[in-house]
Amino acid sequence: MSAHDWFAGRLLDVLTGRQPLTMLAGKVRDEAYQQLWELHAQRADWRPRGNRGRTPFVYRCHSYRTYRGALEVCAVVCLDRDVFRALAFRLESGGARATSGYGPERWHCTAVAAE
Repeated sequence: MSAHDWFAGRLLDVLTGRQPLTMLAGKVRDEAYQQLWELHAQRADWRPRGNRGRTPFVYRCHSYRTYRGALEVCAVVCLDRDVFRALAFRLESGGARATSGYGPERWHCTAVAAE
């Protein structure tokens, strides 16, 4: 599984309330952590109300490498039948010397937005 797919799934888990924000500790930089905290509060419509009938999932995920090696990622997430939302985030490699992050390149999420 690629880093951008992994992060898209974990960010969706947090925004839908299936996992606590703390599950991403060490993988999300301070500014992105704050953005995710605010999004979690603002995006209450992403959390299930009763039995929606479908588990939210990442429908499509695309990444674009910047000239400095970071990944700009956009994902379409499905919250329920015919209910789709957008999720965008940036991943930066911590390099081989990094002590935290995800994957061999030690990716960290440095920005996140959701609509």
